[in-house]
Amino acid sequence: MDPSELLRSLTPVTQANANMDDPRQHLAWGLGTFPAPNKQMGEVPLQPPVPADLSERLHNLGFRHHPELQQKWIIPGDHPEAGYLNIPRVVDHETYESWLAAQDHPAADEWTETAKSLLGKIDPDALAHIEAMSDEEKAVAREEYRQQMPAAFERLAQLHQDIAETSAEGGTE
Repeated sequence: MDPSELLRSLTPVTQANANMDDPRQHLAWGLGTFPAPNKQMGEVPLQPPVPADLSERLHNLGFRHHPELQQKWIIPGDHPEAGYLNIPRVVDHETYESWLAAQDHPAADEWTETAKSLLGKIDPDALAHIEAMSDEEKAVAREEYRQQMPAAFERLAQLHQDIAETSAEGGTE
């Protein structure tokens, strides 16, 4: 698994952040849910990594997104803490543009609070250290971590590949 693919598996793909040159993202942003058979039920979510797998399959079959033909847009639901069960909404272009333009979308604050809550449970000292940092120290740390992320994801991707190969060989390591 490519490191950027691993990162995408942790972050919901939206049309706004999809890499349209990547077959696993090209259509995934539109495949996270499907209409339920009973319209009153709304949308039915698909488990990750099904949208990426479907996107890649459809891309390989020749399906391509044509933005000039698009009539509906998808925006994330209001509960990012729900992961793939955070049901997005299918909206008109005006609503999508309004959502896209909102720089302080509440989802960002919710994700921050969720991350702080998880870190506080895993490593309260690390959370206290981060919260005690100045804005300048946080900026330096963000840049250091940004530079370290590709190597970290490469290591995770290699581990994922090793596990997949072991599983394919019938091993249980």
